[in-house]
Amino acid sequence: MPTPRQHALLSASSAHRWLACTAAPHFEESFPDGTSSYAEEGTLAHAICELYARKKFTVLSTRKFNSELKKLQARPLYSDEMLRTAEAYVDYLTEKAMQYAAPPHVAMEVKVDLTAYVPDGFGTCDCIMIGGDTLHITDYKHGKGVPVKAEGNPQLRLYGLGALAKFGALYDFPAVRTTIIQPRLESISDETVNRVELLDWATTEVEPKAKLA
Repeated sequence: MPTPRQHALLSASSAHRWLACTAAPHFEESFPDGTSSYAEEGTLAHAICELYARKKFTVLSTRKFNSELKKLQARPLYSDEMLRTAEAYVDYLTEKAMQYAAPPHVAMEVKVDLTAYVPDGFGTCDCIMIGGDTLHITDYKHGKGVPVKAEGNPQLRLYGLGALAKFGALYDFPAVRTTIIQPRLESISDETVNRVELLDWATTEVEPKAKLA
């Protein structure tokens, strides 16, 4: 039997490549799987951000929080800076949550299905916040090289499509707001996309190129 994929061939995070070059995904398969210290550092920083967000927005005891944080701090790539970036991330989420008329629904690490437009496609949103008719997706970036912009960002737009598919039957969202927060660069970038515009982008740009890829 073939080995199941651990990652989507057409992942949301690599959409900027396969939307520009549909041959890229299969070409990249010829290279061995690998990672880097930067990627592993980012994964650890994300885990700490998630833990801090769970402490703020879910029922997580101080004892459980401290226990999980201690395990993350024991990892080789941990640095105290990750605590500061996690606090900045949660401060941003808290500020946005307070702008809702009533406490919003806040969920972390939400897996979304993209198969309506991307074969075998899926993605994981760092945070989805829902209140009233507002769907807000926030993505944390740990890099400190170049600021990543939300405007026109295909990864964030795909997350928006997946979130609409997941929650659209329960809520009537006229638009999707996406944010990239990059605390090490003090960068916050937003985009609000009309629902109709987003779905049109999916059918005219994403779906045909995904099939080719």
